[in-house]
Amino acid sequence: MSLDITRETEWNTLVSDKNLVAADFWAPWCPFCMRLKPIFESMASKFPEIRFVKINVDEHHELAARHGIRGIPVIKFFCEEKEVGEIVGYLPQVELEKKVGEISNGAHACLANTSLKR
Repeated sequence: MSLDITRETEWNTLVSDKNLVAADFWAPWCPFCMRLKPIFESMASKFPEIRFVKINVDEHHELAARHGIRGIPVIKFFCEEKEVGEIVGYLPQVELEKKVGEISNGAHACLANTSLKR
């Protein structure tokens, strides 16, 4: 299951944690965002090592601006506050799974360095 970010402090705590975070920047008026939503949410069960969160850009425009969001949907990946990957636009489930797996595998160095600090 993915988590809806409701406060910027919640985001700051989550992204500074020692986990890989996948953040879906979206808006309810965006048709491709709405098509991506159930696919993104299904990724949480397929990749339990990743924290999946959703950020409504209409409600959190400062947060979106801080991370350079200019179009949606965008999924950004973070490890210890550092961006380690990005997926721009809508992707079907099979393609999204492949990309998430690639980014997760590429972030293993960051995660390996942080796992000892828990």
